Amino acid sequence: MKTIRFKPDMAALQHNVDPFEIKNSIVLVEDDIEHLIGDDAVKLGVSGVRITGGTIRDRHYQRLLKALLAKGLGAGQHTISVGLSASSNYMNEFRESMSKNVLNKDDYALLESLVKEIKFRDGRTDAPVQICNVTLKREKPVPVLYETEAVRNVIPKEATTYAIFQIGGGDWQSMLVVDGEICVDTHTRVAGVNNCITKLAEHLDVSPKTADKAWFTNTKPNPNGGIDNQWIDCTADKAKVIRGFISAQLPQLLNSFEGHKDRIKAIVISGGAVNDDTFINILKDEIPQKLRVHTFHDFECMEPNGGKLMSASFTCAFGIHAHGVDVGLDIGNAYLKGVFDV
Repeated sequence: MKTIRFKPDMAALQHNVDPFEIKNSIVLVEDDIEHLIGDDAVKLGVSGVRITGGTIRDRHYQRLLKALLAKGLGAGQHTISVGLSASSNYMNEFRESMSKNVLNKDDYALLESLVKEIKFRDGRTDAPVQICNVTLKREKPVPVLYETEAVRNVIPKEATTYAIFQIGGGDWQSMLVVDGEICVDTHTRVAGVNNCITKLAEHLDVSPKTADKAWFTNTKPNPNGGIDNQWIDCTADKAKVIRGFISAQLPQLLNSFEGHKDRIKAIVISGGAVNDDTFINILKDEIPQKLRVHTFHDFECMEPNGGKLMSASFTCAFGIHAHGVDVGLDIGNAYLKGVFDV
């Protein structure tokens, strides 16, 4: 069992750029162009911002999907079943019908052709070209799950009635589960944590790249610093931005409980935000006290092979895998994540 996670930043690799080592990134080689995809794409400039959303028919989404498969599978021949996730606003562009959440026939055929031969470089931008050949198992349709539905697959079955808050960089989604059944009409989606980072950049008057570092380290450049370039604590700045963000987004999510308020007494929080204590503590403080709040980590769920605890960052990918496929792909707006059981 392997997990892969890297940023969806993408930049064209020009031949006039000196070769360099890449980590948590991959070079996707196409006939007329090469793209560096991953954490190191920022080294080539700001041209690599991910286009939000996308489907199998969109070129940028195709590149992200192929990059994640090649990074997880590596070179060689691979025969696998695969599953995908989609946010509620993109679901109908993937599935066969509203009653059948599997990839439609035309997109399945397109996916087959896309992954048949993936050329890539790994380790360095000038590494030898390798080839990842993927054959989809014909007897297995490609499930396409709501991200919240995928998360529900890895929440212990003993939990039967609750709201899911799936909070990632790209968006914050919610869904209700009542008596073990998904309430399909309760999918709600608002802005994600990346919105907070943008607000932090404005608040600190720094670049997006600096704000990203400030967010994850709880520090900021000292405005009075000199050549030593010391960073100082910015937890208070971050907390102010978070509280403003949550107070703006939370009402829409809580109001989606209407019609089930007599049943919903608990919220389960999953997604990358669970790893941020500042965010989670403020969110718990803002949620009405009558609702009991759990994070996914409270359940201490193990990965399927029992090797380690499942991270809340991978709940969506593991939830897709739990649907009975070899590879679960979470093509997110903030990160590309995959679970590879091959």
